[in-house]
Amino acid sequence: MYWEYLTIQNAVDDSELNKLGAEGWELVAVVSPAHFVLHYFFKRAIRS
Repeated sequence: MYWEYLTIQNAVDDSELNKLGAEGWELVAVVSPAHFVLHYFFKRAIRS
C-alpha cells in the first residue's frame, strides 16, 4: 500500500478535521516545534 501525506501549519478546527476525515485523511501527529505554532500531519492511502 502506498501513502500520501499532508501537513498543515496553522490552527485546525473541528469542522476542518471532519472534512479531512471524510476525504480519507487520518491525523497521525501534532507537533509544536515552536511556541504557538502547530504542525498537523495527516496520511491516507493513495487512491487508484
